[in-house]
Amino acid sequence: MIDIEHTKLADRIYAALLGSAIGDAMGGPVEGWSYTQIQETYGVVDRFLPYSAAPDYHNHFHTKAGAVTDDTRLRQLIARAIIQCGGYPRRGDIAQVIMSAYHHAKNDLERGFLEEYALSALYGEDKLIWGGQMTNGFIMANAPLGLICPCDPEKAFALSFAVDFISDGYAKYTAAMGAAAVAAVLRPQATPSSVVEDTLTACKDHRIEGRLTQQWQWYDHVFTVNERLISKAVEIALQYHDVFEVRELFYSALHISDLGSEAAQTLAVALGMWVAADGDLVQALVGCVNYGRDNDSYASVVGALAGAGLGTAAIPEDWSTSVSAANPEFDFQRVALDLASVANNLHQKQCGVMDEVAGLFCYGPGPGNTEKHS
Repeated sequence: MIDIEHTKLADRIYAALLGSAIGDAMGGPVEGWSYTQIQETYGVVDRFLPYSAAPDYHNHFHTKAGAVTDDTRLRQLIARAIIQCGGYPRRGDIAQVIMSAYHHAKNDLERGFLEEYALSALYGEDKLIWGGQMTNGFIMANAPLGLICPCDPEKAFALSFAVDFISDGYAKYTAAMGAAAVAAVLRPQATPSSVVEDTLTACKDHRIEGRLTQQWQWYDHVFTVNERLISKAVEIALQYHDVFEVRELFYSALHISDLGSEAAQTLAVALGMWVAADGDLVQALVGCVNYGRDNDSYASVVGALAGAGLGTAAIPEDWSTSVSAANPEFDFQRVALDLASVANNLHQKQCGVMDEVAGLFCYGPGPGNTEKHS
């Protein structure tokens, strides 16, 4: 019987949940700002600030310093769906949790946060979520899918792609790549560079495209927006190795639209900042927070990645304490242990199947063995 609480996986899952919540809460008060506005007002934001704006459906519910936003709220719902089903969730498992939360919402603030997700869950293809915009609505929250597929980015990619009714268009690829990255960083000796490579490979292997389409002159421009932005961000990051120096170049190189919460930009900024920080959790989070635009989502993604890669020892204790105290409705440690238990159960089932399959490769009576036994 495995003592889940003291496993490396449980610690890393806990760190991923904490890291993403910290990035969310630290970036939230300056979400939508430019990096120059942040710099002129606060210098460097490396602490939790109170919110000056009023609570909003897709931002914060509370104005106190350390309060999280919709990124963390949705991430916790996805984790709940995984825990309730006890394994790999299907689309309906996530939809059921969201619909239940919607119908049990205490007020319009809580209900407004869930409304777009609930309608998409209910109406499927008849509902063009977010008006058809390629948002980061799922990648900002789907880290738990990668956490229950440790060391298996291909499985995490396929799982995210299958259950995602919160993204449209290539944003589904973006979200699946985010889940793949989280799974990949749990591999032994994983590095930011190896995770980027594993993420790109998982997406390439999942694509269904014809040979002639791949030879089309517009192929890269039309089909590979995620790959292009990630490659550009990593190229710049490796040139500067500084989360502040890359900002101006990122702004021009990674801009797709004025939306800010665009999916491909979110993943590219997160991975780029992580590479620029040489995998350091604190620097990667600070880099994303001080980048501006939809910085709480960028920081949520990189917080999950860096946390899963390094564990809780990499997170400053005052950050962990502050974000937990400011959001008592979320028991990050309990959720982490439950997710680790699900991952362990899935692993044990897989091991049992593989052991049985291995037995079939032992020598014995069969078509390839004509030896007669008396």
